[in-house]
Amino acid sequence: MDDRRGLTRARVVARRLDRTPDLGALAAAASGDVVWLDSGLPDGAPDAAGTRARWSVLALTDGPFATRFRHEDRRAVLEVRPAAARWFGSSRTEDRAAFALLGDLLDQTPVLDAPVPGCGFALGWVGFLGYELGRESGGPDRTADGHADADLWFVDRAVVAHADGRAWALALVTDDAPAASAANRAWLEEPLAAPTRDVVPDAPTGLPAGATGRVSRAAYEAAVESCRAEIRAGNAFQVCLTTAFAVGAVGREARVGSGTDPHLDEYLRLRRADPVPFGAYLRLGPLRVASRSPERFLRVDADGTVVAEPIKGTRRRDPDPARDAEVRSGLATSAKDRAENVMIVDLLRNDLLRTAVPGSVHVERLCDVETYASVHQLVSTVSAVLPAGTSRAAVVHAAFPPGSMTGAPKSSATAIADRLEGAPRGVYSGVVGYFSADGSVDLSVAIRTLVTVLDGTGAVRSRTFGAGGAVTWSSSAADEADEVETKTRSVLGALGTTAHW
Repeated sequence: MDDRRGLTRARVVARRLDRTPDLGALAAAASGDVVWLDSGLPDGAPDAAGTRARWSVLALTDGPFATRFRHEDRRAVLEVRPAAARWFGSSRTEDRAAFALLGDLLDQTPVLDAPVPGCGFALGWVGFLGYELGRESGGPDRTADGHADADLWFVDRAVVAHADGRAWALALVTDDAPAASAANRAWLEEPLAAPTRDVVPDAPTGLPAGATGRVSRAAYEAAVESCRAEIRAGNAFQVCLTTAFAVGAVGREARVGSGTDPHLDEYLRLRRADPVPFGAYLRLGPLRVASRSPERFLRVDADGTVVAEPIKGTRRRDPDPARDAEVRSGLATSAKDRAENVMIVDLLRNDLLRTAVPGSVHVERLCDVETYASVHQLVSTVSAVLPAGTSRAAVVHAAFPPGSMTGAPKSSATAIADRLEGAPRGVYSGVVGYFSADGSVDLSVAIRTLVTVLDGTGAVRSRTFGAGGAVTWSSSAADEADEVETKTRSVLGALGTTAHW
């Protein structure tokens, strides 16, 4: 730990739990905001180098040191509880860029050793960075609609669970704050104090079904052709074009009653239907985020190793095993899909080079097929090494937004997509995950993600699902629209919801 910061007495206490926790039940019972980073894989799916689908984290925000950082309407808002003022100062609003202030907050965060071997989370900052923060990296000058562009909590309480059932409760203590530390130690004695419930409810949640496209299929296909025209003119090599579907009827949502969160119940149904390595459920004020992402954006280990795992290339699975094998083989040998993937790999190599040790960036695997419950996908892995002391906020900033959601070159591709889409993406296409207090980072790309914004009464203000794909010169407009439908069906189909253009 760094004595110059006066943080030598802060530490994480870990308690091994004697039973496997039901993280869904704990999330439902938690007071206030929660961030659940929920990892799993379907039977038979590959697990790259043992680094995926191992650990789940339920981060709780009711502890005495908890602090919230939001960036909304281009302003940063910090809500600091008294016990955390020693590190983060007082609650305040600042006219500062999000990544600049995040860098300062990470520098001010107590340096905590990871207490559980193999788990990269040692408490720290959890939440999301939305796509519109790309404006700070030269992207279009937009803000999210109806919610913050970034929302992160510094959490001092969490439960972490391994895929094999082992689990620990983690809490922050410090000699400088005896009352707050005593409260956290008391919490450690009963971290699983949650009502018994089914892991995944089968009953309908009462949420309205049906999804309507922001644009028609014909309009989306026309936008694909516009992307191809831009590529033909030499303005881009690839453009990630997306759209959104409004899910259900605004204002008809079931209210959240005591101990009941219909959005969480809905997420639990999704996770049973489609296990993924980077699932997440976020309850942040009026915002609900249910993500079934298979894609890692960046992982940074405490020692400075950084890994990106972009996905480009998707095929819907076939229920017939023989035909499904043909679909998988077709994706593996598709020149178009491999070209899309390689373009993003090259883009990410350049993104990582901005902060990595020269010569340390290399491609670990290229265009491997990974299989999930509803789709096959092409996945690559790029790794690098960071110089000692490199700001984790700077690493993320240099690679933001995720290249798999922009196209290449990033600046021109995002400008083209923004003009054609005509609306902000918000949480979708951003990232979800953590900045651990031991220097580790793990962030997923917010795809296959349902985003709900509630009003002051608990009724829905907006409820959207984003989907899209990479457009290249060889793209077919009809095929690109089909891919959008496949991705939409992969999540909404589990809820019995049909999307209509």
